[in-house]
Amino acid sequence: MTSAMRAASAIGLAALFGGDLAASAQPGERPKPHPDLRQRETRQPCPKQGPGFVRVPGSPTCIRLSGRAVGALDIGSHGTAPVTAGQLSIDTRSESEFGPVRAFVRMGHGRP
Repeated sequence: MTSAMRAASAIGLAALFGGDLAASAQPGERPKPHPDLRQRETRQPCPKQGPGFVRVPGSPTCIRLSGRAVGALDIGSHGTAPVTAGQLSIDTRSESEFGPVRAFVRMGHGRP
């Protein structure tokens, strides 16, 4: 494909999409949200489960996400090396007919 063909293709696409965008946008008009999008539900705390837990919308389950990230630089006589580490913890708790149910997952990489 030559550069003239590329330029013609780019101009054609710009005219095709640009004309549609220019026709739909009026000066000073704000875009309207899509009617199918629901309002974001506020997070409800779960004080019975402890600090940091929030209720999963539409269920009795509470979840807490926590983690950390570490970055450092080791400097020695043989040179320097970056040091990174990270950890993510997910703790979910719910009540069932047999009693409390808890799932805990901790993932990490690197040395702290």
